Amino acid sequence: MRIVMLLLTGLWLALAASAQENPVTYSDISHSSAFEKKVLDDHFLHQKSDLFLLFMANGNLLKDTDIDGARARFYTHLDKIGTEKAKKNDKKIKLIYDDVHKAFLNKYEMKNHFEDIFYNGYYNCVSASALYGLAFQHFNIPFTIKEEPTHVYLIAFPDAERIMVETTTPVNAFRTIDPQFKQNYVKVLREQKVISAQEFAGASTDMLFDKFYFGEQENITLSQLVGLQYFNDALYHAEQEKFQEAASQVEKAYLFYPSKRMAYTLMSLMHQAFKNRADKDSVHASYLAKLSRFKKYGITPEMIQGEFIRVVDELLLNKGETEKMKAYYTQLHKNLQDETLRDEISFIYHYENGRVLYNQARFRESIPFIQQCLTIKPKHQETNGIFISAITQSLRNLSNSEVLKTLEQYTVQHPPLLQNNIFNEMLGNVYVREMQILFESGKPAEGEKYRNVFEEFFKAHNEARYDVYLIGRAYSAAAVYYFKKGQSSKAKVIINKGLELSPDNYELESRKRMIN
Repeated sequence: MRIVMLLLTGLWLALAASAQENPVTYSDISHSSAFEKKVLDDHFLHQKSDLFLLFMANGNLLKDTDIDGARARFYTHLDKIGTEKAKKNDKKIKLIYDDVHKAFLNKYEMKNHFEDIFYNGYYNCVSASALYGLAFQHFNIPFTIKEEPTHVYLIAFPDAERIMVETTTPVNAFRTIDPQFKQNYVKVLREQKVISAQEFAGASTDMLFDKFYFGEQENITLSQLVGLQYFNDALYHAEQEKFQEAASQVEKAYLFYPSKRMAYTLMSLMHQAFKNRADKDSVHASYLAKLSRFKKYGITPEMIQGEFIRVVDELLLNKGETEKMKAYYTQLHKNLQDETLRDEISFIYHYENGRVLYNQARFRESIPFIQQCLTIKPKHQETNGIFISAITQSLRNLSNSEVLKTLEQYTVQHPPLLQNNIFNEMLGNVYVREMQILFESGKPAEGEKYRNVFEEFFKAHNEARYDVYLIGRAYSAAAVYYFKKGQSSKAKVIINKGLELSPDNYELESRKRMIN
């Protein structure tokens, strides 16, 4: 009971919240039976609604054939009621009320489902209101359903006699509110100054009575009453601290009756179910994703990220359960609706996986994770640093041409790398090394191509500190090639260009003296 009171107290806080997000979609629903799935699918997916079956769906006492029999028995019985005998509306309501009550309702029970009426005759205000609502609908009697915080009842002919139909007790269970009662009621409130002089002067007795007697009671439909039945069932589960089952029922309730009260209760139950689930599995991940939809009710993206980080700490960093971590992330990520939050969760997952693999010296395996981080946050400094270090370590055993191809691919995929001088030094050194290899291999045209590439790269990124030894070797190789071909002037030009890029370079100074 303590849980229910806590929930009901929390509901008042929801009145100030603005529900612009949709916390529930039909795909979230888990069904308790094949019958319930069929009935709800028909209602939400195929626009084929049968209210009697919808009220029956939330139960497990009756088999499908029993439900069909109950439906036939109910409507056959209604057809036998001679409502034409009653000429006045209040007499007609009394006739229907007495007949239905005698035929179907035996005992009031606080915890109850609609199917109980046809199983053992037990009922409560919700299930009995559903029964009478279906009966009035069958007879084309106009009615509305009034919901109070702890009670539900009907008003037949709401625009005329306003005949109240009370379903909890068979004695004096319906009444027409007469004008004298209304006048006395309003008079007492005026004398107690509940109704101000200004209000009293500016409104009719009927208007004041409706406002203060019925208060803020909501008018709900039979479809919303289906939701209220699911809501009540959720509270039954919550009293037993079965929060997962309770949350599941409120999800269904919300689809039928999307109100702030439903949303706030759903958030509370989901949060409790999330906290109580020790195993960090797909169910835990689903609850975390669903909780992220309640931003208007106090759940922030930072809270979701914090909870995910705790899961990462447990599964990945402490236990090393990479496959379980992957499954958790996949389930969470696909169910998040907020794109910014999806990116943040993705970044955390890939960063931590990349960092773990990097620390294990599994550099090549770490790179795809780190690259995914850079796709999300291209300029993230720590990620760029780890990426460059992982690249450096992973390329050690490759040929220079393979390294060159790989680095150039990375610059296309992640242009911000070119803002990092460590990466630029690495790429520039590879360019100049490729120049040396090509001239030493007797391929001057290709060697010149990479000399030009390096010099343009040097001009664009002149703050980087390139390897003076590699520059000396590359420009010496080019000069030697041209000198041997009898092109001394060309050789001198290349030596001088090398010294311009690397002043006082020992090898280039030596080659210059030899050529001169």
